[in-house]
Amino acid sequence: MAFPFYWMLATSLKSPQEALQAKPIWVPERMRPQNWVKAARLGDSPLWGGLGPGRSVELAFPGEEEKPPRAFVPRTPGAFFDPVADGTRVEVAYREGAWRIRLTNATEGAFRVLPLVVLWPKEVPLSPPLPPDALRSQGEAWRLEWVNAVPGALGYVFHNYLEAWRAAPWGRYFFNSFFTALTQVAVGLFLAALAAFALARVPFPGKEGVFVLILATMMVPGEVLLIPNYVLLARLGWLDTYYALIVPWLASVFGIFLLRQFYLSLPQDLFDAARIDGAGYLTQLFRIALPLSLPGLVSYGIFTFLGAYNALLWPLIVTQSPEMRTVQLGLQAFVSEAGSDYGALMAASTFVILPVILGYFVAQRQFIQGIARSGLK
Repeated sequence: MAFPFYWMLATSLKSPQEALQAKPIWVPERMRPQNWVKAARLGDSPLWGGLGPGRSVELAFPGEEEKPPRAFVPRTPGAFFDPVADGTRVEVAYREGAWRIRLTNATEGAFRVLPLVVLWPKEVPLSPPLPPDALRSQGEAWRLEWVNAVPGALGYVFHNYLEAWRAAPWGRYFFNSFFTALTQVAVGLFLAALAAFALARVPFPGKEGVFVLILATMMVPGEVLLIPNYVLLARLGWLDTYYALIVPWLASVFGIFLLRQFYLSLPQDLFDAARIDGAGYLTQLFRIALPLSLPGLVSYGIFTFLGAYNALLWPLIVTQSPEMRTVQLGLQAFVSEAGSDYGALMAASTFVILPVILGYFVAQRQFIQGIARSGLK
């Protein structure tokens, strides 16, 4: 488990070219401390970089005076006017044994990101002031590309995270995911606890048959229910609402089974004593069974939360507007027909998975007890 997680973290810090290379890169350039120092010198802020109005930044390339490089700010593909490319003045001059490329913000606005391309003669040794994000061959020259020539130290390391966060309304996505998952956990626990207690502690004719019938529904693949559920929600007018995300998943056979096993493991004497004192079934459930089955409740809550939080297919089917999308659908913003931005995708995946990992570590003890006592394997 540690290796895939490290690979995801490492990819989230890679440059676009490093993320596309087939050869394994264990330590990306953005993870090397010596590059953090170089990046901190580029930009107005040592931490977050940027270039304010009228401000300049200079990059020194040691080389020969007879072979000058070319430098320019690339224009956004398809853009008629690019304020960064059109508003940046690029000057190349040879001084003190190095070619110095000066970038000046000639506009009245600040540049958060300033891309740069340098064409460097192949016959001259190359020593850039900061490792490029991409290095390609272009005729007689090396083409060096930086996604941001004024990154600052933290802006350099966490560039993919910053771009991933700005690429989609993650605040809304996180709200939808947490609201949907927590509602399913709360209501699902209540319904499962009632059904499980009835099947475990309330005698009624045909109880075992009802339980077997409920268990038999687990053999029906979830994909078979997609179209019937969709048609039902469409007729109710619930598509693209929270009802569509929550209601079909409130009743859980797994939750009923898990909690029933807990209730069966409790001593019968407790319930007999409660009945002698005049306690009804609901009193026995809420004052005896539920407090004693906390590990089972936590286990079921974690399973339900993970299922709802990681759901992709169902939210993709029943939601259309961006306001109703969840975090898993937000990851699709980095996958297109032109290819995938793996660095930003892994950065987004990292902050999407963090709440799940933190929640697991907080409830780890109860989760293990719940699995052990229920006899699940």
